[in-house]
Amino acid sequence: MSTSTMIKTLFGTEEPSIIADSEVFLQECSKLGFKTANISDIAALPKNSIVFSFTNDAAKRVFEIAKNTENKKSVFCAVQVFDPTLDTALYSLDLLLRSDFERALIAQRRVLNMLNSHDSFALTGNDADAQITIFSHAQPYALIAEDIEIDFIQSVAEFFEVHYAHMNPQNPSPFCFHGTLKIAGILTVLRKPNSKLPDGLKNSLKWLSDLISEKGAVLSVKNNTVTSLKINDDEHVKLLDLAAGRRGLKMTEFAIGVNDSIATSINYKTNSQLNEGISGVHLAIGDGSSGYHIDFLSPSVNVAPTYQLPKPTSLP
Repeated sequence: MSTSTMIKTLFGTEEPSIIADSEVFLQECSKLGFKTANISDIAALPKNSIVFSFTNDAAKRVFEIAKNTENKKSVFCAVQVFDPTLDTALYSLDLLLRSDFERALIAQRRVLNMLNSHDSFALTGNDADAQITIFSHAQPYALIAEDIEIDFIQSVAEFFEVHYAHMNPQNPSPFCFHGTLKIAGILTVLRKPNSKLPDGLKNSLKWLSDLISEKGAVLSVKNNTVTSLKINDDEHVKLLDLAAGRRGLKMTEFAIGVNDSIATSINYKTNSQLNEGISGVHLAIGDGSSGYHIDFLSPSVNVAPTYQLPKPTSLP
């Protein structure tokens, strides 16, 4: 997809500016022909913008500025919670520019219709052998075209997935997942340093991520609890349990990705938020605070209703 098509879908006829708190990144974006500005130098967001935050303070300032900006259309990329490096930010920008936003929004509507019309689903393709039940109280998170018609500031991830979250263990889970998936990559997020976590955990997870991207893995889940993560015949579930914090191996997210435009460009060794939108599914454990939030990416998996318990509601 050309950059001009992406701009038309999100911003109409006007070019977006790129806003960030990294001068080195902004210099690279200028070389690509983008108008740029540092977050610290602006009092309001441009009418159209793509924002990259490299620190939590910058992210906070972006949303403070957004509150005072009446007319805005902005895509937000929180680089700092994944990997705040120049290479990762440029990789994320490249995938963003390759992404077909119009097609993804249409796909999200189709997925929402399916999820709102049925309770029970089978996962097939890419050696998947799994089932998921969505409970009646569940509320899927998604974007459709109407959500970006006027003003918006949206995380880039929201454009490419429909997901259910179970971050509060006091609330009932919106889903029940059971089965096995082939995993092509993982993403790891720790929103702030946690002294209670073991030393060296970040390096161990990077090692695991690189190994999975090279050899693949098989994830097994029983009743929303991860029971195994095998690479060849080696088990790694203890590392996951150690890293995930107080939620342990209990699932905190189920998502269906709709971004098929990045399939040939994705690098699973890069800890980029754009990766999780890949067409297929991803599961996650951890809350990102008491421990890592870890996404398990399984591309090319199909989700289809088993036609056991139809629901009456459907998105128009």
